[in-house]
Amino acid sequence: MPTSCECGMTIEQPATRLTPCHECGTLRCRSCAIEMDTITYCRWCAISLAPAPSA
Repeated sequence: MPTSCECGMTIEQPATRLTPCHECGTLRCRSCAIEMDTITYCRWCAISLAPAPSA
């Protein structure tokens, strides 16, 4: 199990309390974990799922 997030922050232990990203399945630190509609995503997957701004 990884001890640090891709952003460089330490993943708090025990990591079993953290929910993995719904899209990619990786564990992220609290700063990179984003909850949308009760589903947890990493910030990178959340950005890709966000609606495009209307022109």
